[in-house]
Amino acid sequence: MPLPFAGAEILPPQQQTLAREATFTGVGLHTGRSTRVTVCPAPPDHGRVFVTQGQRIPALSEFVSDTTRCSALSSGDAVIYTVEHLMAALYALGVDNAEIHVEGSELPVLDGSSLPFAEGLLDAGVDQQGCPPKEIVLRDMVWVQDGDRHVFAMPMPRLTVAAAVDFGRPYAGPQAFCYSLEGPQRSVEAFEMVGAASGTIGALLPPLRQPALEGGTPLNVFLEELSPARTFCFEDWIASIRAAGLGTGGSLENTLVLSGDGPSTPLRFPDELARHKTLDLLGDLALAGARVRACVVAIKAGHALHVAAVNRIRRLANDARYSGD
Repeated sequence: MPLPFAGAEILPPQQQTLAREATFTGVGLHTGRSTRVTVCPAPPDHGRVFVTQGQRIPALSEFVSDTTRCSALSSGDAVIYTVEHLMAALYALGVDNAEIHVEGSELPVLDGSSLPFAEGLLDAGVDQQGCPPKEIVLRDMVWVQDGDRHVFAMPMPRLTVAAAVDFGRPYAGPQAFCYSLEGPQRSVEAFEMVGAASGTIGALLPPLRQPALEGGTPLNVFLEELSPARTFCFEDWIASIRAAGLGTGGSLENTLVLSGDGPSTPLRFPDELARHKTLDLLGDLALAGARVRACVVAIKAGHALHVAAVNRIRRLANDARYSGD
């Protein structure tokens, strides 16, 4: 598969968009309805913007209206659910500018991962636009917490994301995964810094996997090691999810279901849950609306804490006292 930019070792220092449209169709995970999304090229400084029901919804954290088992964006009466898997693919491929037309109220779940989105975007091609990218350079630590759930963001030259989970169940014990959009050494150093800052993460560090250390470029690691990780739930969650009116489009073809007898389909990775949480974190961080320079670690967290951290990062970036030199 051709890479969207030479080397694909880091995102290029200029804005990018798609070379042509990419279209995806399928069923929405939570609405259960057929949906179609077309990702279109957009000019420099346009950003990533969803269009549905005659409304334009910027893909920014302040437009998040719901974080119940997904990230949903809304404006007026228009709402779009489950944007995180597409947003992760757009960020990892360096697509800064896109107009995303949605026919329906949810993005298609496809196979439950981000890989079909990434493959479709790569088939469309990525064009460089010659303008410097928008960036958020984190200068102070951001920390949001809800009980034993945490999201840390620490200043780093480029973005590294990691997630650690422990559901205390078979196939779902302590596991963690790290993905870096830069060279591996920096992200390892960042993890050590986070470990020093919080004893909470210490017990979850031993199973940490970072395939970039094994010779992969960030893009290849995303395509092969992160984007294929599927959305998941536990069998005893299903009744409450359905009672809340969610998950009506879920099936064994698009959701990994875990029970006491094991996973519903073979795991794609032994730590697939941590990888999917890392993927969700990357997709939610894309709602910062810029390339984030930070190491961001989510511990037992979900969309609500991810978005809370992104909101705080955006507030700091927009604070003249903070952003000025």
